Amino acid sequence: MDSSLIDLVFRSDKRKNLLILLDSGSKNIDEIRNALDVTSTSILPQIKKLIDNDLIVQEDKMYKLTVLGEFIIKKIKPLISALEVVEKNNSYWTGHDLNAVPRYLLERISELGDWVFIEPDLNHIYEPSQEIIDSMGNAKQVSTFASYFNPAYLPLYLELGRKDAELSLNFNQSVWDHLSNEHSNMINELMDMDNVSLYVSKDGIKLTEVTVTDRTMMLGLFDKKGKFDQQFVMSSESSALLWGQELFDYFKRLSRQVNKI
Repeated sequence: MDSSLIDLVFRSDKRKNLLILLDSGSKNIDEIRNALDVTSTSILPQIKKLIDNDLIVQEDKMYKLTVLGEFIIKKIKPLISALEVVEKNNSYWTGHDLNAVPRYLLERISELGDWVFIEPDLNHIYEPSQEIIDSMGNAKQVSTFASYFNPAYLPLYLELGRKDAELSLNFNQSVWDHLSNEHSNMINELMDMDNVSLYVSKDGIKLTEVTVTDRTMMLGLFDKKGKFDQQFVMSSESSALLWGQELFDYFKRLSRQVNKI
């Protein structure tokens, strides 16, 4: 894309938001003012610039995208959405290791949508956060990959399994060895449930956790020093659930199913 067009779109939120708005269909000036919460005085100069660059056109009293405008907005909308996801907490994304996430999913990071940031309660740092407990409570389906595991989650998985929730749990070898040695009773009970599948992955996957339920997706990453700070990204967007399930399935393909300790 020509640099002048990039500047035209990204150096003005009004122009950028107007193009996104018109992607949903033609609008008159009143609809534009109301949707963007702007005055006519502030938006008309931006409309003129977009018309002069053949990105929008006025027909009668309606404004709409030109063919070029449609092409441009379809190319930049994913970028805009991705930037919104990252800029919501830029320090988290820049301070954590994304190498374990496949490139094709990183390119679709915008699908996380309107996510929330979960931080540990320093007074109960070894306990699952209430937001995580609430997100998993009464779930009908749970898929988890974890290379760092808090045993406090095991009773929660058992409770869900007893309620006939479909559980797919994938642990790396180190976590599995610890759980099977130190919590064998609970692991054996999970193994005896027809609605629970257990998998083991090799060590070395640089991702803390991804958990997907029928309601939420939760992602945990190691920081750049390889440490887990118990911070999570959580989203309830339908696109985020699909994104998270794809990430879980990616690691599941690299794992082996286990039926006994």
